[in-house]
Amino acid sequence: MASRPAVVALFLCVTLSVALNYAWADGYKEELIAKYPFYNIATGSFAPVYPALAQQIVQDFDIKDGLCVDVGGGCGSLSMALARITNLTIYMLDIDPTPVRLCNLLVDEAGLTGRVRAIEGDAQDMPFRDNFANLVVSRGSIFFWPDQLRGVLECYRILKPGGVAYIGGGFSRILDPAVRDPLAKQAAKQHRSGGGGGWRPIAEDIVEKAKAAGIADIQFEREQYAGQWLTIRK
Repeated sequence: MASRPAVVALFLCVTLSVALNYAWADGYKEELIAKYPFYNIATGSFAPVYPALAQQIVQDFDIKDGLCVDVGGGCGSLSMALARITNLTIYMLDIDPTPVRLCNLLVDEAGLTGRVRAIEGDAQDMPFRDNFANLVVSRGSIFFWPDQLRGVLECYRILKPGGVAYIGGGFSRILDPAVRDPLAKQAAKQHRSGGGGGWRPIAEDIVEKAKAAGIADIQFEREQYAGQWLTIRK
């Protein structure tokens, strides 16, 4: 049987190890946030957007089980919002390794380990098999894809028959207008001024090109403050 001093020493070692691990994790998180400043927007002014958009997606498409892919999901705000109100297992895909690492850390902090899985990948060449996902979502990513049509075709490829893809950007129509409208107006002003780091609107002819490429059921909608969205069914 261990002596009391030995037990105390072991307890102190374990306590110190846990404290050091927390300190390391906090430092690592801050390092990632410094490299991915959009985190501060996602958890700041945009924070109400993701729960509202997740709720809208569930209301519109009634997909609550199976697999979901969140394309270009950054630090996982929409993925985690969907995970909280569905039984979906969600793969958050982003081409930038920094938000992928940050997302996995935030998922653990949120108690959603295993429900949201962040991985690196290109929207135009996704690492998923054909007919993989029941639901594909993407908010704010398509505007930065070098080839928007190719990304749309990839979203369609990984959809299961009966699945839905909701791809675009903007602010949920069910979000409180007092919150939504100022955000949308500010975003529109930024885009008109040429800001946004290469942001481009969804191509006007993308529906016709997508149909010519074999996507029969695709719709494009614009909403004054809710943004631009493609809905694709398979």
